[in-house]
Amino acid sequence: MLHMVTTRSKILAFLEKRGQASALELSNALKLTPANIRHHLRVLQSEGVVVPIHVDRSSGRGRPACLYALSDQQKAHNLDRLCAAFLLQVRATKSFEEKNDSLRSIAQQLIADRLPSSKMNLTQRLISTTKLLNEMSYKASWEAHREAPTIKFSHCPYATLVEAFPELCQIDVFLLETLMACPIEVLGTRQISALGETICRFRVR
Repeated sequence: MLHMVTTRSKILAFLEKRGQASALELSNALKLTPANIRHHLRVLQSEGVVVPIHVDRSSGRGRPACLYALSDQQKAHNLDRLCAAFLLQVRATKSFEEKNDSLRSIAQQLIADRLPSSKMNLTQRLISTTKLLNEMSYKASWEAHREAPTIKFSHCPYATLVEAFPELCQIDVFLLETLMACPIEVLGTRQISALGETICRFRVR
């Protein structure tokens, strides 16, 4: 079942085979619009998985084409495939409740040795939670609001997988619930900001 590939994993596979390619070449090969490909390349570049290597000025008139290649980081591991295999196994769990129990357990194990003190107040928990999540590459921040504070992620550590495995977003919710010791409401996931960032927002209830 590992044939369930996403657009981003197709881009990575193409770059692994070809070595380098422009957005237009990827668009033609994957039968997607250049705008769509450029969006995915921006995300992959922000994750440090893909890097622009040089500008190809041989493409004729118009703007020179930027060529992209896999970063050394991406070449050095097979973690995406391993995680995909693991998540497919979780997905195969028979019931919704059992799957959620597995995802909650994964979230709790990720931070088992970093749980905040039960004596912390809400503000202290928000500070502690965002600090820990930033160590995990979430680029997390929090804001005070009249109704309840919100937590924002502006970087997804699982960007290359989340399109095929939205269960990863549920792991994020369980992470927050464990760290904040209260229910979490999802305000929006994988939304594109005006700056091109992929944003996830949560409200602390």
